Amino acid sequence: MKKKASKPWIALTAITAVVLAVCIAAIPITSQFSSVISVALNAKTQEVIPDPEATVHFTSNYDSEEELVAFEKELCESIEAEGATLLVNNDSTLPLAQGTRFTTFSQSSYNLLYGGTGSGQVSAEDAVTLKDALEEAFGEGSVNPQQWDFYANCGYTRVNADTTGGSQSQYRINEVPWSEYTEELQNTWPEYGDVALVVLARSGGEGADLPSGLPELEDYMTDGDYLRLCREEIDMFTNLQQLKEQGVFKKIVVLLNSSNALQLDFLDSYGVDAVLWIGDVGMTGINGVADILAGNVNPSGRIVDTFLKDNHSSPAMQNFGAFNYTNGADYEVATAQNNTDPGVVKCNEDYVVYQEGIYVGYRYYETRYEDYVLNRGNAGDYDYAADVAFPFGYGLSYTTFAYSNFTVEDRGDTFEVGVDVTNTGSVDGKHTVQIYFQSPYTQYDMENGVEKAAVELCGFDKKMIAAGATEHYTITVDKEDLTSYDANNAKTYILEDGDYYFTVGTDAHNAVNNILAAKGADAARMSGTGDASLAVKWNNPTFDKTTYAVSGVTGNAITNLFDNADLNKYEGAEDQQITYLSRSDWQGTFPAGPVSLRITEQMWADGLSHDEADRAALVERYKEMYYPDATMPEMGVAGDLSANDFAEADADDPAWSDLIKQIPYSEMTNVIYNGFHLTQPVPSIGLPGTLDENGPQGFTKSLMGGSSAMAYTSEDVMAATFNLEIIENIGKCIGEDFLHAPSDTGTVYAGIYGPGANIHRTPYCGRNFEYYSEDGWLSGQIAAVEVAAIQDRGVYVFTKHFALNDQEEGRYGISTWSNEQAIRELYLEGFEGSVAKGGGMGVMSSFNRIGVVWSGAHHGLMTGILRDEWGMDGAAITDCSVMASFMDYRLGVLAGQDLWDGYSMGMATLDGLENDPAIVNAVQRAVKNIAYSVTHSQAMNIGNATVRPITPWWQMTLYVITGVMAVLTAGSVVMLVRSRRQKPDTE
Repeated sequence: MKKKASKPWIALTAITAVVLAVCIAAIPITSQFSSVISVALNAKTQEVIPDPEATVHFTSNYDSEEELVAFEKELCESIEAEGATLLVNNDSTLPLAQGTRFTTFSQSSYNLLYGGTGSGQVSAEDAVTLKDALEEAFGEGSVNPQQWDFYANCGYTRVNADTTGGSQSQYRINEVPWSEYTEELQNTWPEYGDVALVVLARSGGEGADLPSGLPELEDYMTDGDYLRLCREEIDMFTNLQQLKEQGVFKKIVVLLNSSNALQLDFLDSYGVDAVLWIGDVGMTGINGVADILAGNVNPSGRIVDTFLKDNHSSPAMQNFGAFNYTNGADYEVATAQNNTDPGVVKCNEDYVVYQEGIYVGYRYYETRYEDYVLNRGNAGDYDYAADVAFPFGYGLSYTTFAYSNFTVEDRGDTFEVGVDVTNTGSVDGKHTVQIYFQSPYTQYDMENGVEKAAVELCGFDKKMIAAGATEHYTITVDKEDLTSYDANNAKTYILEDGDYYFTVGTDAHNAVNNILAAKGADAARMSGTGDASLAVKWNNPTFDKTTYAVSGVTGNAITNLFDNADLNKYEGAEDQQITYLSRSDWQGTFPAGPVSLRITEQMWADGLSHDEADRAALVERYKEMYYPDATMPEMGVAGDLSANDFAEADADDPAWSDLIKQIPYSEMTNVIYNGFHLTQPVPSIGLPGTLDENGPQGFTKSLMGGSSAMAYTSEDVMAATFNLEIIENIGKCIGEDFLHAPSDTGTVYAGIYGPGANIHRTPYCGRNFEYYSEDGWLSGQIAAVEVAAIQDRGVYVFTKHFALNDQEEGRYGISTWSNEQAIRELYLEGFEGSVAKGGGMGVMSSFNRIGVVWSGAHHGLMTGILRDEWGMDGAAITDCSVMASFMDYRLGVLAGQDLWDGYSMGMATLDGLENDPAIVNAVQRAVKNIAYSVTHSQAMNIGNATVRPITPWWQMTLYVITGVMAVLTAGSVVMLVRSRRQKPDTE
């Protein structure tokens, strides 16, 4: 028998050995995710020894942070005041008189929707409540306190899907059942019976689209559709209508608190007197809503989506979702709804087909309507009024406006459009003039598959007009905006010969009616009336396929880049042709349901394969296509150039190559690999690391455990202002927030993930709050101003999600199939505004595939469009790339991707390729783009400082613990051996 003294040493040896093993295993894993961990822990990763003679490139325009915050609160309120849109105002219900008393209805009246969830989520801790806003505008005690307290304690709360990795089945409206309103509570209503104020809110966010018809949710929402009234809301409206008839309530006013357009088939059914769309209101925006209700502000917003009576009437809804390739099992495909399942890296099971082509939103409804009126295009017995509740661009005011003297002058590359607007009412008001054009739809178009919308927005301006006064508007329209993309014959942008129409319209439908009136259309077939005097015809005498076949920014030729996203042009897919919706035959081409697709061997080889051998072969193809004559460049060359020398250098300065060749390969790959919410320092050129953060609704750190700065309204409310001065102020204030952001680590915030420039393809996209509109052109105009303003404050912008990321379902690797005309005319226009017009230095590529090629590895997208056509100089970052093998570093850098948002564990595919000429050239190009963005940001306020990477505290702690455990384990083993060598116990 051994002495009992050995037992403690056995236990200690086991414990220390296990801890040591865990630490040893943790070191390589945590090293791969060091940037993610450091950002989450706010850990210092670099030491910066300041340059005492540094030139400060960017300074704040505010003397104090308090001054900035005060302005931002006013700004958020003014955004909502000018973006909120009055849709219904029966019998001039609004504005309401001082002293009006309200009883609020719906749990969302207490729990307002201030913004979306996920990467765009902002803190609403200090947000203004509806009660506070109403009592500020109408007086203390104007809101029923018992009803307010009831909602505070009722236990019913709207439920969104999980922040970034949820599913549609998690959404819940959770409205209070009518039976919960006690008799005691109902007895308070007459005293506060001037207005029953109903708030209808629908939340959305990253990771899950809104349910558009899930059978498992039919107990919670009508037909499992989140954007329809649920049973409890129907009961609420039914009872409110009865109470109004009984005189308990005088008026019913509805606030639509949602960036996802609710289905508005109910508005004529329940005695509703007024409806105001308010979107997501941000921190102080509800004050602007209260000011509209009180008449302190005359509403001037215009909706940036078509609001429908039937959300499913849209052709895009027929192919909305993630669909499985029919033969996916033969290829062992896998799905990952989001980046929340670390065991799934294949992500190649799902696809979606944009079968509707260009006919999204008003481009569908107004175009089919015109063809019905003119009895052409097999439009059928189309009933516009049965589909559309309020057209794109619609909005009411407390005053009235009249147009006159509409003129259009051809100025060569532009048109000068003029119109007089008279305020014919009794109160002052702001008014947005909207200019639309119509292209001729010709035999050439029908033969070559070029589609044309009946009207397209091409200009706008907004002014305050005093009651009784007239203001003249002069708006410049670029002739380039009248072009169409001919993907099948000219394979570039064309300006056809024929008659074009310009009109000024109160909305898209009014614009069509003006043109129809000018054409002498049958008024009996029209929905609404038009004014022929507000439409001007311009004739283009010649077919032009050369003027716009080159980029106006770079001078490079423009031709097809997305044939591999169109199955009708895809090699080996001749039996899987897509019938795109065409106005040449509406009924014959309208989508009948989801398109059924199968994987072909070519699709597998071009990007769907998850086999490393297949991917390596694809890398070789990329090198041959994009770097065929690459020679080995120099790396790690001794030199005295520093990043600070390039703070004001143009991107085409030849000295950049001398700077970049000073960087060794390992430093370059470290920068490319580790871009999660930061850029890495590059000691060899003195380039500091930076911190980057999300920001479609304002500068936010909420995903990483911090708080946000000012939470502005959702992007659609911003766009609905049609006020570029407000947009510029938003951008500059977001940039100011970065300048004022405290950094405990010595690393400055210099980059922003946002704004979002995808479009509202359908009302159900989870991230519509992050995107401006259904209209790509309008999105581009707004993005251009916001991005330029943010960058003016020294913050580089990654406009997201580039491109065709118009849904959340299946987003992680989904194959998105479309055609070149739709891609260019709808889905890229918002980004084009950001980059080509706004000078944006960056984009964030998307999770999805374009065809079967991941967006970041699509050369046509990342180089052909982004660099060659739009002339972008800065860095393109990926969406979060942790665990994503399909977002391959080799393919990405060869195609034009620069920076990865998170290290892909075990996928360091650039390692060991320092002798590969094509790869090294691509890597140097990527690092130059990253360096350009950083050197042109506030990060360079440090001047010619010394930058040294340091081991963060958490990593040092892990090393220390590992060392201590190694010593303890060794010591305990020695003691255990010694104890066992003792003589046996003689007891």
